[in-house]
Amino acid sequence: MKIKHITNSLLFITLLVFASCMEKDVYNPDSKKDNGEVTDLVIPSDFPWSTTSKVAVNVTTGNKSNHIYTISIYSQGASEEALPLAIGTASKNNPFSGEIIVPASDTIATVTQTLQYTDGSQMTLQCSAPIVNKRVALNLGETNSRAMSTRSSATSTRGDDIKDWDKAKELTADITQIEKNEIYKVPVGKIVNLNDNINIMQEAKIYIAGTLVISEKNSFQNHKEAKFIILSKEQSKGEEAGSLQCLGDFTAKDEFEIDNYGTINVNGTFLIKNGSEVDNYGCIFAKRIELDGNGKDDSLLEIKEKGYVFAKTMWMQKTELEMEENSLLEIDGTLEFKNDCKIEGDDDHKWAVVKIGNATVENESNGKNPEIKDYVFIVCDHNKGLKPHFIKLNDGATWGNTKAAANTGVKTTGSDCASAYAPEDEGEAEKPSDEKEYSLGRYTYAFEDLWPNFGDYDMNDIVLITEASLHVKNNFVTKTVLKCRLAAIGATRRIAAAVQLDRVAPNTINRIEYSTRTNFTENLFQTNTNGTEQGQSLAVVPLFDNAHAFAGFNGTPIVGTYRDTPFDAKEFTVTIYLEEQSVEEAKLTLDNWNFFITCNAQQGKRMEIHLINGKATDLFDTSLVGGVVFSPGTPFRAKGNFCWAMQIPGEFRFPLENNNIRQSFENFDSWITKPEYDWYNHFIPEKVK
Repeated sequence: MKIKHITNSLLFITLLVFASCMEKDVYNPDSKKDNGEVTDLVIPSDFPWSTTSKVAVNVTTGNKSNHIYTISIYSQGASEEALPLAIGTASKNNPFSGEIIVPASDTIATVTQTLQYTDGSQMTLQCSAPIVNKRVALNLGETNSRAMSTRSSATSTRGDDIKDWDKAKELTADITQIEKNEIYKVPVGKIVNLNDNINIMQEAKIYIAGTLVISEKNSFQNHKEAKFIILSKEQSKGEEAGSLQCLGDFTAKDEFEIDNYGTINVNGTFLIKNGSEVDNYGCIFAKRIELDGNGKDDSLLEIKEKGYVFAKTMWMQKTELEMEENSLLEIDGTLEFKNDCKIEGDDDHKWAVVKIGNATVENESNGKNPEIKDYVFIVCDHNKGLKPHFIKLNDGATWGNTKAAANTGVKTTGSDCASAYAPEDEGEAEKPSDEKEYSLGRYTYAFEDLWPNFGDYDMNDIVLITEASLHVKNNFVTKTVLKCRLAAIGATRRIAAAVQLDRVAPNTINRIEYSTRTNFTENLFQTNTNGTEQGQSLAVVPLFDNAHAFAGFNGTPIVGTYRDTPFDAKEFTVTIYLEEQSVEEAKLTLDNWNFFITCNAQQGKRMEIHLINGKATDLFDTSLVGGVVFSPGTPFRAKGNFCWAMQIPGEFRFPLENNNIRQSFENFDSWITKPEYDWYNHFIPEKVK
C-alpha cells in the first residue's frame, strides 16, 4: 500500500494531509473504498484462495517387459526446458504412484517413460492423460494395442465401389473428355496413358484395374465429385491390384475423389486441396505429400485399416488426417506442420502408426498448434524421441522412438503392397538412476502490505516469482535450488521476505548459499551458522531484508508498478543444502513452502504476512493481531474471508498502480464459485504490467 510523501510545512497542515492520506491507505467501510469494492465480494467461508490442485497419478507399463522404466510427470503446457513435477519408476508389477500439485485449471498432464541402455541409447515415450476428478490414470503398456490379424491380403473388397464396373466403357489415350456421370475403366492387365488435356466432368468415374499413367506434363481438368477408383486384386480378380502411376506432380482439387484399394505412385508432389478427398485402403508412394485444407472440416486424406502411405517429406496446413487402426504413415524425412493441423486415430485403443524422421512446426506462437489425437503412435528417433514442444498430444496419442514402440508392442501387419511394421526391443537396459531432479513449478507470490487492515488489493506491494527444484537421492533431498525474481515493489515500507519450510527442522539444513551479495543490509534476520533464522522451531530461510535496497534503490519508492517506468527485476538464486538422508522428499512438496513478508520489522518479534492458511513463524507477534483479522487463530484471514497474499501459477501479470485485482482481470468474481477458472490468464492489457 502506498503512503504519500509529504513535504514538511506547518504542523497543522501536515497533520491534516497525513490524516487524509491514512484514510485512503487503509480500507475504511465508512468512506468511499479506494480498493474498488473488492471487499464487497461475498466469499464463502471455506473458499481457500487457492489456484492449485493436488492430483493423484497412477501409471502402469503392461506385462510385456521386465524393464524398470523411469516415469516423469509434467504440467500442462510445460516447455521443452522444463523439469518434471515428479519422477519415479514403474515396472510390470509395480506401477508408478505419486501426487503432483498443478494449477487448478489444468485438464491434462504429460507423462514420459524412458529407459537407458548400456550402449548409450535411450527409449523415450511421451503422451498426455486427462485429469479427471483430480486423478490421472494411464496405461503405457502393450494392452493399448490389439492382437493384429496375420492376414496379409489387401484391404476391403467393398462391392459398392465397383457396382458400375460392368457398364463402364474402356478408357483409351485418345479420349479428351469424359462427360457428366460417364463411367470408364482401365481393365486388368491394360496400361493406359491418360490424355494430358483430358476434361473429366462432374460425377464422372474411372475404375482402374490395370495401370493408368499420368504424364509429367499433364494438365487434366476435373469437376466436382469426379472420381478415380483403384481396385484391389480381390475386386478385379486379377493377379495384381490396380495402379495409378504419376510421372511428375499430381494435384487432386475441386472435390475430386480417389478411393484407392491398389497402389498410387507419384514421382513428384502429391497435392490434395480444395475439398478433395483420398480414401486409402491400399498403398500410396510419393516423393512429397502436401495437404492444404484451407480450414475446411473434411479430411483430405484418410488412411483406412491396413492402409499404407509413404513419402520422403510431407506438409500439412489447415487440415485433418484421419487414420484407422493398423494403418501406417511413413515419412522418411520431415513431417512439416503449418497452421491448424490434426492427425486423428480411432478412439478404440487400437493403434495407427506414424513413422517419421523428424517434425517441424511453422508459426509456433500463433496458438494454432498441431494436434495428435486418439490412438496414434508417432515413431520418431530424432532427438532421442523427444516430441517438439508445440505439438499437442490428446486422448491417448503417444510419441516415442523405435525402442518405445517396441516396448509398447506397437505393430502393423502390412499387406500385399507394404511390409509389416514390427519393431524389436534390442539392447541391454540399465537400471534407473537413484538420483533425480524435478521442479515444484513456477509460481508468483503477490502481497498486500497493510496487515492487519485491508489494502487496495492491487496485489503488487511485493511480487515475487519463484521456482523451486529438488535434487533427490534414494528418496531424500540432497539440495534444493530456489530461483527467484523480485518483479515489483509497489510499497513505501521497508519489506523483508523469507520462506518457512513447514516440515523441515533447522538442524537438517547443512548450509544456504546465495547468488547475490546484497540480500541483507538491515541485519534483520539473525541466523544460525547454517544460515537459517535463529529462534525458530522450523527452518526459516531468509531471502532479503530490504526489498528496495536489494533492488538497488535508495529510500522506499514505488517501483515496477507503473507502465512507463523502467524497472529491472532482481533475479537471485538460493541454494539450500541438506544434511545427508535427513529430509524425505515428501516434506518439501510445494504446499510446505511457506513464503511470507514482514514490513518495517526489527530483530525479534514482528508482524508477518502469509497466505491465508499459512502458518506463522515462532517470531510472529500475536499482540499485533487486530484490525480486520477474522480471529487470532487465523491471523492471515480477514473478515469476509479475504487474504493479504496470493499464490498464482506462472509469471503473474499483476495490476498497475491504482488498479485493483477485480478491475484488472475479466470475470475475476467467477473464480469464487469456479475454483478451476484461470482468471490470471484473462487480464485486461491496459490495467496490468
